[in-house]
Amino acid sequence: MDIKNIVCSLNDKVRTPFYLYDEKVILENINRLNDVFCKKNFGVLYAMKANSNPYILKLVKNAEMGIDACSVEEVKIALICGFSPESIYYNADCLNSDEIDFAVERNVNLVIGSLDALYYLVKKHSGHELSLRLNSGIGAGHSSKVITNGELSKFGINFSDIPEAIRLCKNGGLKIVGIHSHTGSGEMGIASYVENANVMLDISLQFDSLRFINFGGGFGYDYKDHQEYDIDSLSENIRQLSSARGAKDNIRLIVEPGRYLVANTAILVSKVCSVKESSSRNFLGLDTGHNHFPRCFYYDAWHDIENISTLSNEMISYDITGYLCQSGDIFARQRLLPKTKVGDLICIKDVGAYGYSMSSNFNSRVRPGEYLVDTEDNFSMIRRPECFEDIISTFNLD
Repeated sequence: MDIKNIVCSLNDKVRTPFYLYDEKVILENINRLNDVFCKKNFGVLYAMKANSNPYILKLVKNAEMGIDACSVEEVKIALICGFSPESIYYNADCLNSDEIDFAVERNVNLVIGSLDALYYLVKKHSGHELSLRLNSGIGAGHSSKVITNGELSKFGINFSDIPEAIRLCKNGGLKIVGIHSHTGSGEMGIASYVENANVMLDISLQFDSLRFINFGGGFGYDYKDHQEYDIDSLSENIRQLSSARGAKDNIRLIVEPGRYLVANTAILVSKVCSVKESSSRNFLGLDTGHNHFPRCFYYDAWHDIENISTLSNEMISYDITGYLCQSGDIFARQRLLPKTKVGDLICIKDVGAYGYSMSSNFNSRVRPGEYLVDTEDNFSMIRRPECFEDIISTFNLD
């Protein structure tokens, strides 16, 4: 996608800020995953929490991938987008009875991560099939906030409780057809993932009716140096481990990446509203904030940032800030950019994963629109910008 030409050609037809996606890159990522994993007994689920825009979901569906959903709402969106119930895996935490009933009634794949939920299933839905989310103790991630295995993690049934889980299911007429474990998100090395897969293949021998083993997602994306995550070695390691452990040919081996599929597919385009220069520090203030793109605020995450409208060759170090009434609303500190003026367009890159999906209405600000350049270089809106009426639509103003 030629960012400068496309964005500048809009000529203020689209108000900033806005997300802009590249369909070609989305399809390249989908095809890459399919080439590596969708062979023999492998399967790929898209972790839609990374980005749940229906346009992207339909591309995933066309590629015959399934869905990893983490809420009733995500399940409903996937169904609206045409995914069959059997291709949706509902993997939420702290499930309540209404959510369990919903999953059973819709006949989606239900993933259970606590004994409490099993007690309810035994009582209300005897005879149902399910899979267990297990905490192997092997966790990894780009931040402590995204590690999903280990003693500090809230997710999954501890290995010490597996015998009780099996006993409950057997006595309650529940059939365990799958097991699942997820180390965490964004780790660039594959060692922890492979170690967890090895443990899961070992523990799978305790179950006699498995149809699949889900090793989770969390494939890393290098936002700073743009090194490739080695999915070839990862898939080969899983295949070799599966063969060495004597896993049955009819057991499906599942991975569920989200970030890997969409991280590099989008930019956030914003306009400079304020330039403050001094002898000690210079600030660029944008017409967006962490309410639109929270990764920098949550994780101190690095994202490449570019001025796409200036012709200046003079380089200046800037702190790049958002417009929210909060001191932590900072996208980057001390970034070198060409000398920038009010009205210039700033592009924050690699925002396709956990960008819009984690956005909010903090400070009662509206969220931006989402647009896409398709494979024929046509430009279209795939989600309209919010307006003030959206903000107050749920209020009781009487």
